[in-house]
Amino acid sequence: MAVAALPCAGCSNRRPPPPQMWLYVESDPGVNEGQVFYLAVRALSDKQFLTDSYQTVAGLLFADPPDKTVIGSFVVIPGTSQAFPLIQPEETPAAFYFLFTNPGDQWKKILDQPIASAYNIRINKNGGITMTERRSTWKRILWPFGS
Repeated sequence: MAVAALPCAGCSNRRPPPPQMWLYVESDPGVNEGQVFYLAVRALSDKQFLTDSYQTVAGLLFADPPDKTVIGSFVVIPGTSQAFPLIQPEETPAAFYFLFTNPGDQWKKILDQPIASAYNIRINKNGGITMTERRSTWKRILWPFGS
């Protein structure tokens, strides 16, 4: 008796890819005196985030070979609205670094797990940064009263 080998689509030992997230960045024209700047995103622990200096992060952004904690690096053009895709960190927080020419107090932020699939990031002229979860249109229609 011959037994046919049937392929098993669900039997692969490959893990599904981590989920993608989107960053919707809007900045005032006067941010960073109108000059472009970088937004870097890293997957790392709270402790690493707290000890990161501006110089350390700037060095990691352009390291060769690339630093494995950097999951995204984007050029932000002041006065525009931009959308950037990146892969979510699976287990660690996501650290956001805004590499302005003259960084103020708010040059870095961290988001703990669970991380949403999209965020609105608003950067105002004086360097104030707000990050809010971006809710889908369906969520806003079905539950318009906040998260």
